[in-house]
Amino acid sequence: MSSPIIKILLDILRNYSTPMTLKYPSTVEAGKKYSQIPEGLRGVPERSEDKCIGCRACYFVCSGRATSIYDNEDKRLVEIFLFRCTFCAHCQEACPEEAITMSKKFEVTASSRSDSAGFVRTNLEMLKCKNCGKPFLPKKFVKRANERLMEKINPLVKDVVAADFQKVADYCLDCRRARGVELDTHTKKHVWLEVG
Repeated sequence: MSSPIIKILLDILRNYSTPMTLKYPSTVEAGKKYSQIPEGLRGVPERSEDKCIGCRACYFVCSGRATSIYDNEDKRLVEIFLFRCTFCAHCQEACPEEAITMSKKFEVTASSRSDSAGFVRTNLEMLKCKNCGKPFLPKKFVKRANERLMEKINPLVKDVVAADFQKVADYCLDCRRARGVELDTHTKKHVWLEVG
């Protein structure tokens, strides 16, 4: 005759001899409902270097202040610090070029705060002002601004606006203002053309 304590111990061992946890990391296996990544998961943000123009829309809407912009002589660095990111997807919604997408990756590990695994970084080439030499905007930003302007402009003034844009594209905003009369890019002339 076995004692009741031994029976209880045998029951416990029988019940806990099979795994009680789910597979990790998450997988997409048939019949494993709880091990799958849910639809619509907002994971780590990813940025397309080809699409990003450095417009700073993501920086202005970042609720966790995870996005930073650094300009130097040659480059604009757009950076997301993943350990501060709340995965809210505001950057994805605000990006006019659809350069940011929320991936299905939800884990971030790094050996230190400065480890590159903790960042999403994009480098963009800067334009330097033809007059003063100061870097002012990423090249891709200026190119895309011109394309968008030409899509929306009134056909009556399209050629004049395109010509004016080419005259000032290589100047910073201060030099554009200072040299507007010399470059013959005064904004009033567009109004005169539309009326006349």
